[in-house]
Formats: sequence, structure tokens, C-alpha cells
Amino acid sequence: MVLNPVIKQGTDRMIRTLWKQWDSDSPKQKKIVIGVIAGSYLSYRAGKLLHHYYKKYENNQKIIRKKEECRESKEKLEEFLMEKKISREAVQRIVSLPFNDLQTELQSGKITAVEVLHAYQIKALEVDKLTNCITEVIWEAEEIALSRDLNANKKGPLHGIPISLKENYMIPGYDCTAGLASYLDKPAEQENVLVQVLKQAGAVPFVRTNIPQGMMTYECSNPIHGVTGNPHDPNRIPGGSSGGEAALIAGGGSILGFGSDIGGSLRIPAHMCGCCSLKPTVGRLSDKGQNDFGTGQTLVNTTLGPMAAEVDTLVSCMKCLLVPKMLHLDPAVSPVPFRNEIYEEKGKLNIGFYVDDGSLKSNPACQRAVLEVKAMLESQGHTLIPFEPVDISKMTELFIKATFADGGKSFVDILSTDQVDTTISNTIMAFKMPKWLYKIVVMVGRLLTKDHMMTVFGKSFLGVKSITEYWDLALQIEEYKTGFLKKWRDNKLDAIICPGFAYTAIPHGTVQYLTSGVTYTILYNLLNYPAGTLTVTNVKQQDIDNFKDYPSNTYTEKLVKEHCTGSVGLPVGVQFVGLPYQEELVLRLMKDVETSLKMGKP
Repeated sequence: MVLNPVIKQGTDRMIRTLWKQWDSDSPKQKKIVIGVIAGSYLSYRAGKLLHHYYKKYENNQKIIRKKEECRESKEKLEEFLMEKKISREAVQRIVSLPFNDLQTELQSGKITAVEVLHAYQIKALEVDKLTNCITEVIWEAEEIALSRDLNANKKGPLHGIPISLKENYMIPGYDCTAGLASYLDKPAEQENVLVQVLKQAGAVPFVRTNIPQGMMTYECSNPIHGVTGNPHDPNRIPGGSSGGEAALIAGGGSILGFGSDIGGSLRIPAHMCGCCSLKPTVGRLSDKGQNDFGTGQTLVNTTLGPMAAEVDTLVSCMKCLLVPKMLHLDPAVSPVPFRNEIYEEKGKLNIGFYVDDGSLKSNPACQRAVLEVKAMLESQGHTLIPFEPVDISKMTELFIKATFADGGKSFVDILSTDQVDTTISNTIMAFKMPKWLYKIVVMVGRLLTKDHMMTVFGKSFLGVKSITEYWDLALQIEEYKTGFLKKWRDNKLDAIICPGFAYTAIPHGTVQYLTSGVTYTILYNLLNYPAGTLTVTNVKQQDIDNFKDYPSNTYTEKLVKEHCTGSVGLPVGVQFVGLPYQEELVLRLMKDVETSLKMGKP
């Protein structure tokens, strides 16, 4: 719609013409000129308002059409699979195979790529009915799987392995929206680099999964695809922003998936849903071919990474990605192949650990998880050293100022004609407030909640005021990184273990009131350290009972207690952290702990 620019051009032209006539006009004519100018201005404003509401209407219609399109797509796939009359036993056998066994059977020809695809499509649709984790079916999957079977003499390492993709991964012909209506009806033309490399290795992309609107919250809901639930309790969140991926994998509907992480988006969902994930160092894997919203800031970058049910799957995936093909498609990535010698190294390590980062104490289940992993690693001969992260309040300020340097303006602008999801409505309302009013709200909130982090979060969301202040922010981030590395070196650490998050999965709609927990994950985005999350236990009744010793001094601490009621059985993860480009070391520790867990060793 071009009404707004046309009115503006016409108005400008009319004003210039009338201004030239002003000196020669009579008083009566001048009144007419003033009236014309005023009328033109009002027409311009009315046109602008009309344009705004037209765009809102247009976006609403796009959302309605997309919802229907996705619903029909799933129904069509379900009908197609029912016609195949695949037995329940055949499906269960395939989806129950561990990754290495599935890989072996596909390589040997015992099962076909099409059979595996159909089994996982059936299971994925079942999980979707419980959690609403799938946004779209990838219809080309059938053709890709068939081509794998027809060219069985040329099998890649991921031959026939079905993979799921977070919705922000670009696939030609599919919208890549990040939950934003502005990106609807704009199908991607290029294909994500990682997807290209994975397909060359033989993988079969088969579904896309849900994300939160704008992908800057750990809830998982947007107006286009709705709310995603946790497979262990659909009334609770799966985490975010890769929540759809985690829900699908934890529910058994995918064996290997891919998400992204700028503040915990791979690790939080893995912790809350019960799977494992790896956030690589920025630059280890290509980030080309994803939705571009928010990519203008470069002080804290998004990184893409894998998610799976088992660590072996993450390892195989990284080996398949760290190949010349990826470097050819994206020369900006680091040319470091997977270093098997680091992954298989058996030397003893110095490992730091903590259960409280100094911002918000992790809940009893999350503390127990870390201490149990500590005991496992000590039993393997490693030395575990208590560690306190450097100034978490300062780190939080730096992270939020970097990622919201514009004070939320980009969010407000892109959502001005969109439906705003209820899970981020308070945040958007805060971004829209006059600064003086916002500062008062933050001050009052600090007094009411008795939580000093309320002030840290609140003030940081104001962003920066100038380019000079942005440069200074960049310097402060580098200084923080230097200080953290010094403490790491002073303790002679090789790695760190810590809670996967401050608490387990919480009920839908509560994330806006419980933001402090993100300090456990955003730390390693700011530092750009690789971090993996592994599920190591489940919430037990003793953890709930131990809340009697958990502090209740702040509003946030009280909410943590309240929302963890009824959480028995929910998964609990632990983070494993290494220095930049030490993904192999992180995976080694995750695998060692996973092996101990499977063997029932303490």
C-alpha cells in the first residue's frame, strides 16, 4: 500500500507552492493557505494512521492464513502416513534405536531412509499433538529420503538420518519468521549453510519447530504458531528460544535437531525438557542463513548448534559439520576440524564448579544435580575446585545493554503492526514507556521486590545513548572477559560445571516475572565460551522438601518456590563449559558423565 508516501509527496509539493505565493497574497488568501496547509497536514496524519491500521489488518490476515496452512499441512501428512499402514511396532522399533544403532542399520541397508523418515514423522506428529512443537512439515523430505535409498552406494555419515530444524533456519520456499508477522509471505531464497552441509552428509530435514516471538525470551509462544508445551507437563514451558526443538526431541519425535543460542536458547530448553545440546563458540559453526532480526548488534552474537537425546549424536553431528564443505560455503568460519584427540583424551582435569552464581541461588534440584556430577567426576580422578563467577551484576548489565542497545526500539518498530504475544507484552509495554516513567517503575519495582537485580535488568534495558557510549560498552565487555579469564587461569581450570538454569520448567505465562535465572546462561554468551547442557537427573520429592532452606528474601525467590511446586519428575540439566574452541573437551566431559549415569555409577 503506497497511500502514505503519495500523500506525503503531494503535501510537500503543495506547501512549497503555497509558500512562494505567500508574500503576494491578501489576508483572505492567507487564511485559505493556512486552511489548506492544516487540511493537508491532517490528511497526511489520517493517511499515516490509515496505513498503520491497514498493515495491522494485513498482518492479522497473514497470521490467519499461515495458521490454516500449517494445520492443513500436518493433517495432510497424517493422512498420507495412515495410507501407508505402518505398524505401531515398526515405528516404535525405529524411534527407540539409539543414534549409533540407527546409523549402523541405515548404513548396512537393514532399514531404508524412507522407513526411518515415516517412523519419525508419525512419532513427531504424536508429540506435536501433546506439545504443539512443530510449525511446518518439510514436504521435500520424502523425495530426499527416496533419493538416499536410490543412491545407496554413495552413503554419507548421516545417510537417512531425519533432522528437525528451528523455525529461524532458512529453507528455500519456506517463510522464516522468528514468530513475527512481518516476515510472512516472504519465503527464503537461500538455504542455511549448516543444512546444506548436513544434507551433503546424507541427512533428511523433515520438520520445522516453534520459537518465541522475536526469540529473546525463554518462553516458547508466538501469535502465528501458538504456545509450545513441555513434553513432561504441557502446562509448563519447554524453555526457549529453541523450545520447539527440545520438546520434539525430548518427546522422541526427532533424533537430531538444530537451534540457536544468544542467551541460553539451546541450553535452557535442553535443561527444561530433558535432552542435551551444545552451544559452540561463535565462529566454530557457520551462522549464515537464519532470520536476520536483531543481527545488527555484534557485541554478543548468536551461534547455531545441535540438540539431541544423546551426547554421541552431538559428537557425530559436529564431526559431520566441521568439514571443508562448511568452510567453502562460509569462509568466515574458523578452519578447525573436529579434534578427536581432545575428545578421546583421558587425562585428569581441574574443573571448577558452583551452584550459586551470586545473582539468584539455583533451586535445590539444580544444586543437587551439580553436586552429583561433581561426585561422578571426582570418582573418575578429576579435581573439582569451588569457583565464584566474576561480578554477575556487571555481566548482566553488559549483556543486556549489548543485546538491547537501542532500548528495544527495533522490537517496538517491528511489532507496531503485529499481534504482540502475551508472553512478551510487559516487555514491549516497558520499551514504549517514556524514559522518565520507566525509571520510576524500575525504582518502585526494586522497592517492592527487594531484588537488586530488578534495578540491574531495568536500567540495562534502556540501552545506550550514543555511539561513544556503545564503544565504551564494547571496551567494558573486553575488560570483563579479561578479568574472567584471569580468574579461570589463576584457578588453573580446564573446564567448569554449573546449573543448567536457576530452576526447572515453570508454568506458562510466568517467564516475564522470572527473568533473573538467565544469568546462568547469558554469562557464557557474553564470554563466548562453548557450553553444553546434559540432563542428569529429575526433580525428587526431597528437592521440594529442601525448599525449606531456600531463601525467601526477594519476590523472585518467592516465585521460584511457588512455581516449583508440583515439579517432581521434571528433568534437571547441568552445564559443561570450556574455553573458546574447546567444544571437544566439553563433549568429552558430557560423554563421561552420561556414561556414568547409564552405568548407574555415583
